[in-house]
Amino acid sequence: MFPPIPENTIRTARASYGRGNLYLRLGDQLNDLICRLDPDWLAVQSDGYAGTLLATLTLVQYVEGLTDGELAESLPGRVDLRYALHLPTPGPRFDPFILCAFRQRVLKNRQYHSLLEEIFKVLYPQLGRDDLEHVPDLYMVVKSICVNTIRASVVEAMFHAIEALSANHFTWLRQVALPHWYERYSPSLLMFNSGLSIKQKDYSPDDLRIDINYLLQSADQSKSQKINEVPEIKTLRSMWDQLLRYKPEDQCSYCFNNRFERRSTFHSPNENSAPA
Repeated sequence: MFPPIPENTIRTARASYGRGNLYLRLGDQLNDLICRLDPDWLAVQSDGYAGTLLATLTLVQYVEGLTDGELAESLPGRVDLRYALHLPTPGPRFDPFILCAFRQRVLKNRQYHSLLEEIFKVLYPQLGRDDLEHVPDLYMVVKSICVNTIRASVVEAMFHAIEALSANHFTWLRQVALPHWYERYSPSLLMFNSGLSIKQKDYSPDDLRIDINYLLQSADQSKSQKINEVPEIKTLRSMWDQLLRYKPEDQCSYCFNNRFERRSTFHSPNENSAPA
């Protein structure tokens, strides 16, 4: 069960949104919906409140098409999401790596797979955009989220490589840069609330692979040690090596080079909530 909605979240949300808001409606019904699940089963499957919250966050992430970083950044800024999830105001901050670690558990552990499956069954009809009765396949859910997250990390790495080359090897970069790079990897795409996930859908992972391969090949052909030793180029090269080895069945294992495994401890954001 989720804790009661904090009073400060209620006041802020109702001052900002009407009662017809999708997430405010979900927040009002959340515990009634969760009560459809057997409480003893839920306690075992979810390891308590934290697992249920992460499963619900994954649902919201899928519906909104958010990357791990975008969802983590959304909670402090969006009172409608905090209301839906019964979180305090000011909004909590948590490590986005935790979301990736949870998806790993869903893929590898039947217990977590069942938890997410049941959460989708009871909550997805409240947020579904098209077919309210259709619950998507969980492996497709995980793949969708991971592809978005991978793509965002690749875009960011490519942006930082171009930025570093522009600052230190501008003449060479101007000779090799493709015209669309300056729009595709612009600073505005890396700013929160810029619509990053939506804009990324305008080009595919294959487009990114072509761009990365072209830049790295151009760096190799330059025969310049200074260019190839640029830290951002080395990071991009490492990411490119992982993309070449990428397999759909290893979706989450790519994310953040598995560093999330060292950050998988989750603490309830309500533990240190501000007083109402």
